[in-house]
Amino acid sequence: MAYEKDDKQQIGLTPESNEAIATIAADYFGGSQQDAYRFAIAYAVGADLDLNTAPQGGYTTKFSALGTLETGSSIRDLLEILRIGEIGRPFATAEKLAELGVRDIARRLAGNETLADFLTPLGEE
Repeated sequence: MAYEKDDKQQIGLTPESNEAIATIAADYFGGSQQDAYRFAIAYAVGADLDLNTAPQGGYTTKFSALGTLETGSSIRDLLEILRIGEIGRPFATAEKLAELGVRDIARRLAGNETLADFLTPLGEE
């Protein structure tokens, strides 16, 4: 699968979500913010969160897209196969998905849900 050179090379979160992911990672991912970020992307895809509601700017760099967050191409391939986001810019899309995912996860955790609740199939909610 081909990737455009104008895709983001550094990805992150807004300051608010950066604080939230630190807590989520510490409480549920053994402190790994990378794993929490990946989970937030997967969660946003599974929950069908609307990319158009993600902030268009204001992100602070958190990870190198290639090498730190993703060493292969699974995230890029998934987004391309599912036709999510802007074609040729999977990391820009992943950044927005992570932002939306972290925000929604933090909201649900604040409402006393658990990660197990998140994994309940959508049809059973």
